[in-house]
Amino acid sequence: MELIGTAIGLFLGIRYSPTRAVTSHMISLSPEVYSIDYVPFAPRVKDGLWVVLVSVGVSFIATLYPSWSAGRTLPAKRLRYE
Repeated sequence: MELIGTAIGLFLGIRYSPTRAVTSHMISLSPEVYSIDYVPFAPRVKDGLWVVLVSVGVSFIATLYPSWSAGRTLPAKRLRYE
């Protein structure tokens, strides 16, 4: 499930990035204020892989504590209170 959310987030992040809007000249920068009239946007595969690795890694780490605490309780004790 994490991979689906990560893939959707990565796609939407690249597709609707503010710098992408500036690069495609949807938003122009004032040449009097800035030295360039657009912001260069070049997404790299390496950056996308970092996003995927960190996202899946954080999701995996977030599952460790609940599974560890559930593994410490005895099933009979848990069923008694339900």
